[in-house]
Amino acid sequence: MREEDGMSQEMEKRELAERLDLIESMIAEGRQATCNWGWAFLLWGVAYYVAVAWSWSGWNAMAAWPVTMIVTGVACGVLAGRRRKGRPWTGITRAISSVWWVMGVCLLTVMLSLAYSGRLNSHVSVAIVGAMLAIPNGVSSVVLKWKMQFVCALVWLGVAEVGCFGSEMQGLIAFLAATFFCQIVFGAYAMIMESRRGQVRGEAHV
Repeated sequence: MREEDGMSQEMEKRELAERLDLIESMIAEGRQATCNWGWAFLLWGVAYYVAVAWSWSGWNAMAAWPVTMIVTGVACGVLAGRRRKGRPWTGITRAISSVWWVMGVCLLTVMLSLAYSGRLNSHVSVAIVGAMLAIPNGVSSVVLKWKMQFVCALVWLGVAEVGCFGSEMQGLIAFLAATFFCQIVFGAYAMIMESRRGQVRGEAHV
């Protein structure tokens, strides 16, 4: 009986170790997938700056955000389709990507509806955008155990709070700062990580 108990415990330990290894490999795949999307973070960050600059220029300002967001969304979809060819589409990759795509569709729909109804103002827009972007960043950071992205989620949540309680200028400054650090810097960081992985894989095949 003792030998059987010992064998049973050993098998349970092996199964637990295999499950932990599987979880760690899935987390690593998820982080790699996020790094593969670093260009998208950077693209949307630049798009936010373009939209802000356009709206402040005074020339057809009402069209700045809708046009910029729609054009960027289409460009992002086309580029994503091209980059996805030949790459594995794992369960965790699909889950994380789905969160981002659903957030994007919801954000675009709500913002366009508020703009069309004439109920959109700077406080509401900053609060909604900040809260919306905090959700996928937070989900990704928890699933992938990525502290840097968790910080991005907190920053965007802070932007939402500034939109609720701060002045119009404070909301704009908070939004521009968050865009720089959480979109452009984070996107560049992810692209650098992807490039380094590519170099390591290339050296391994030499």
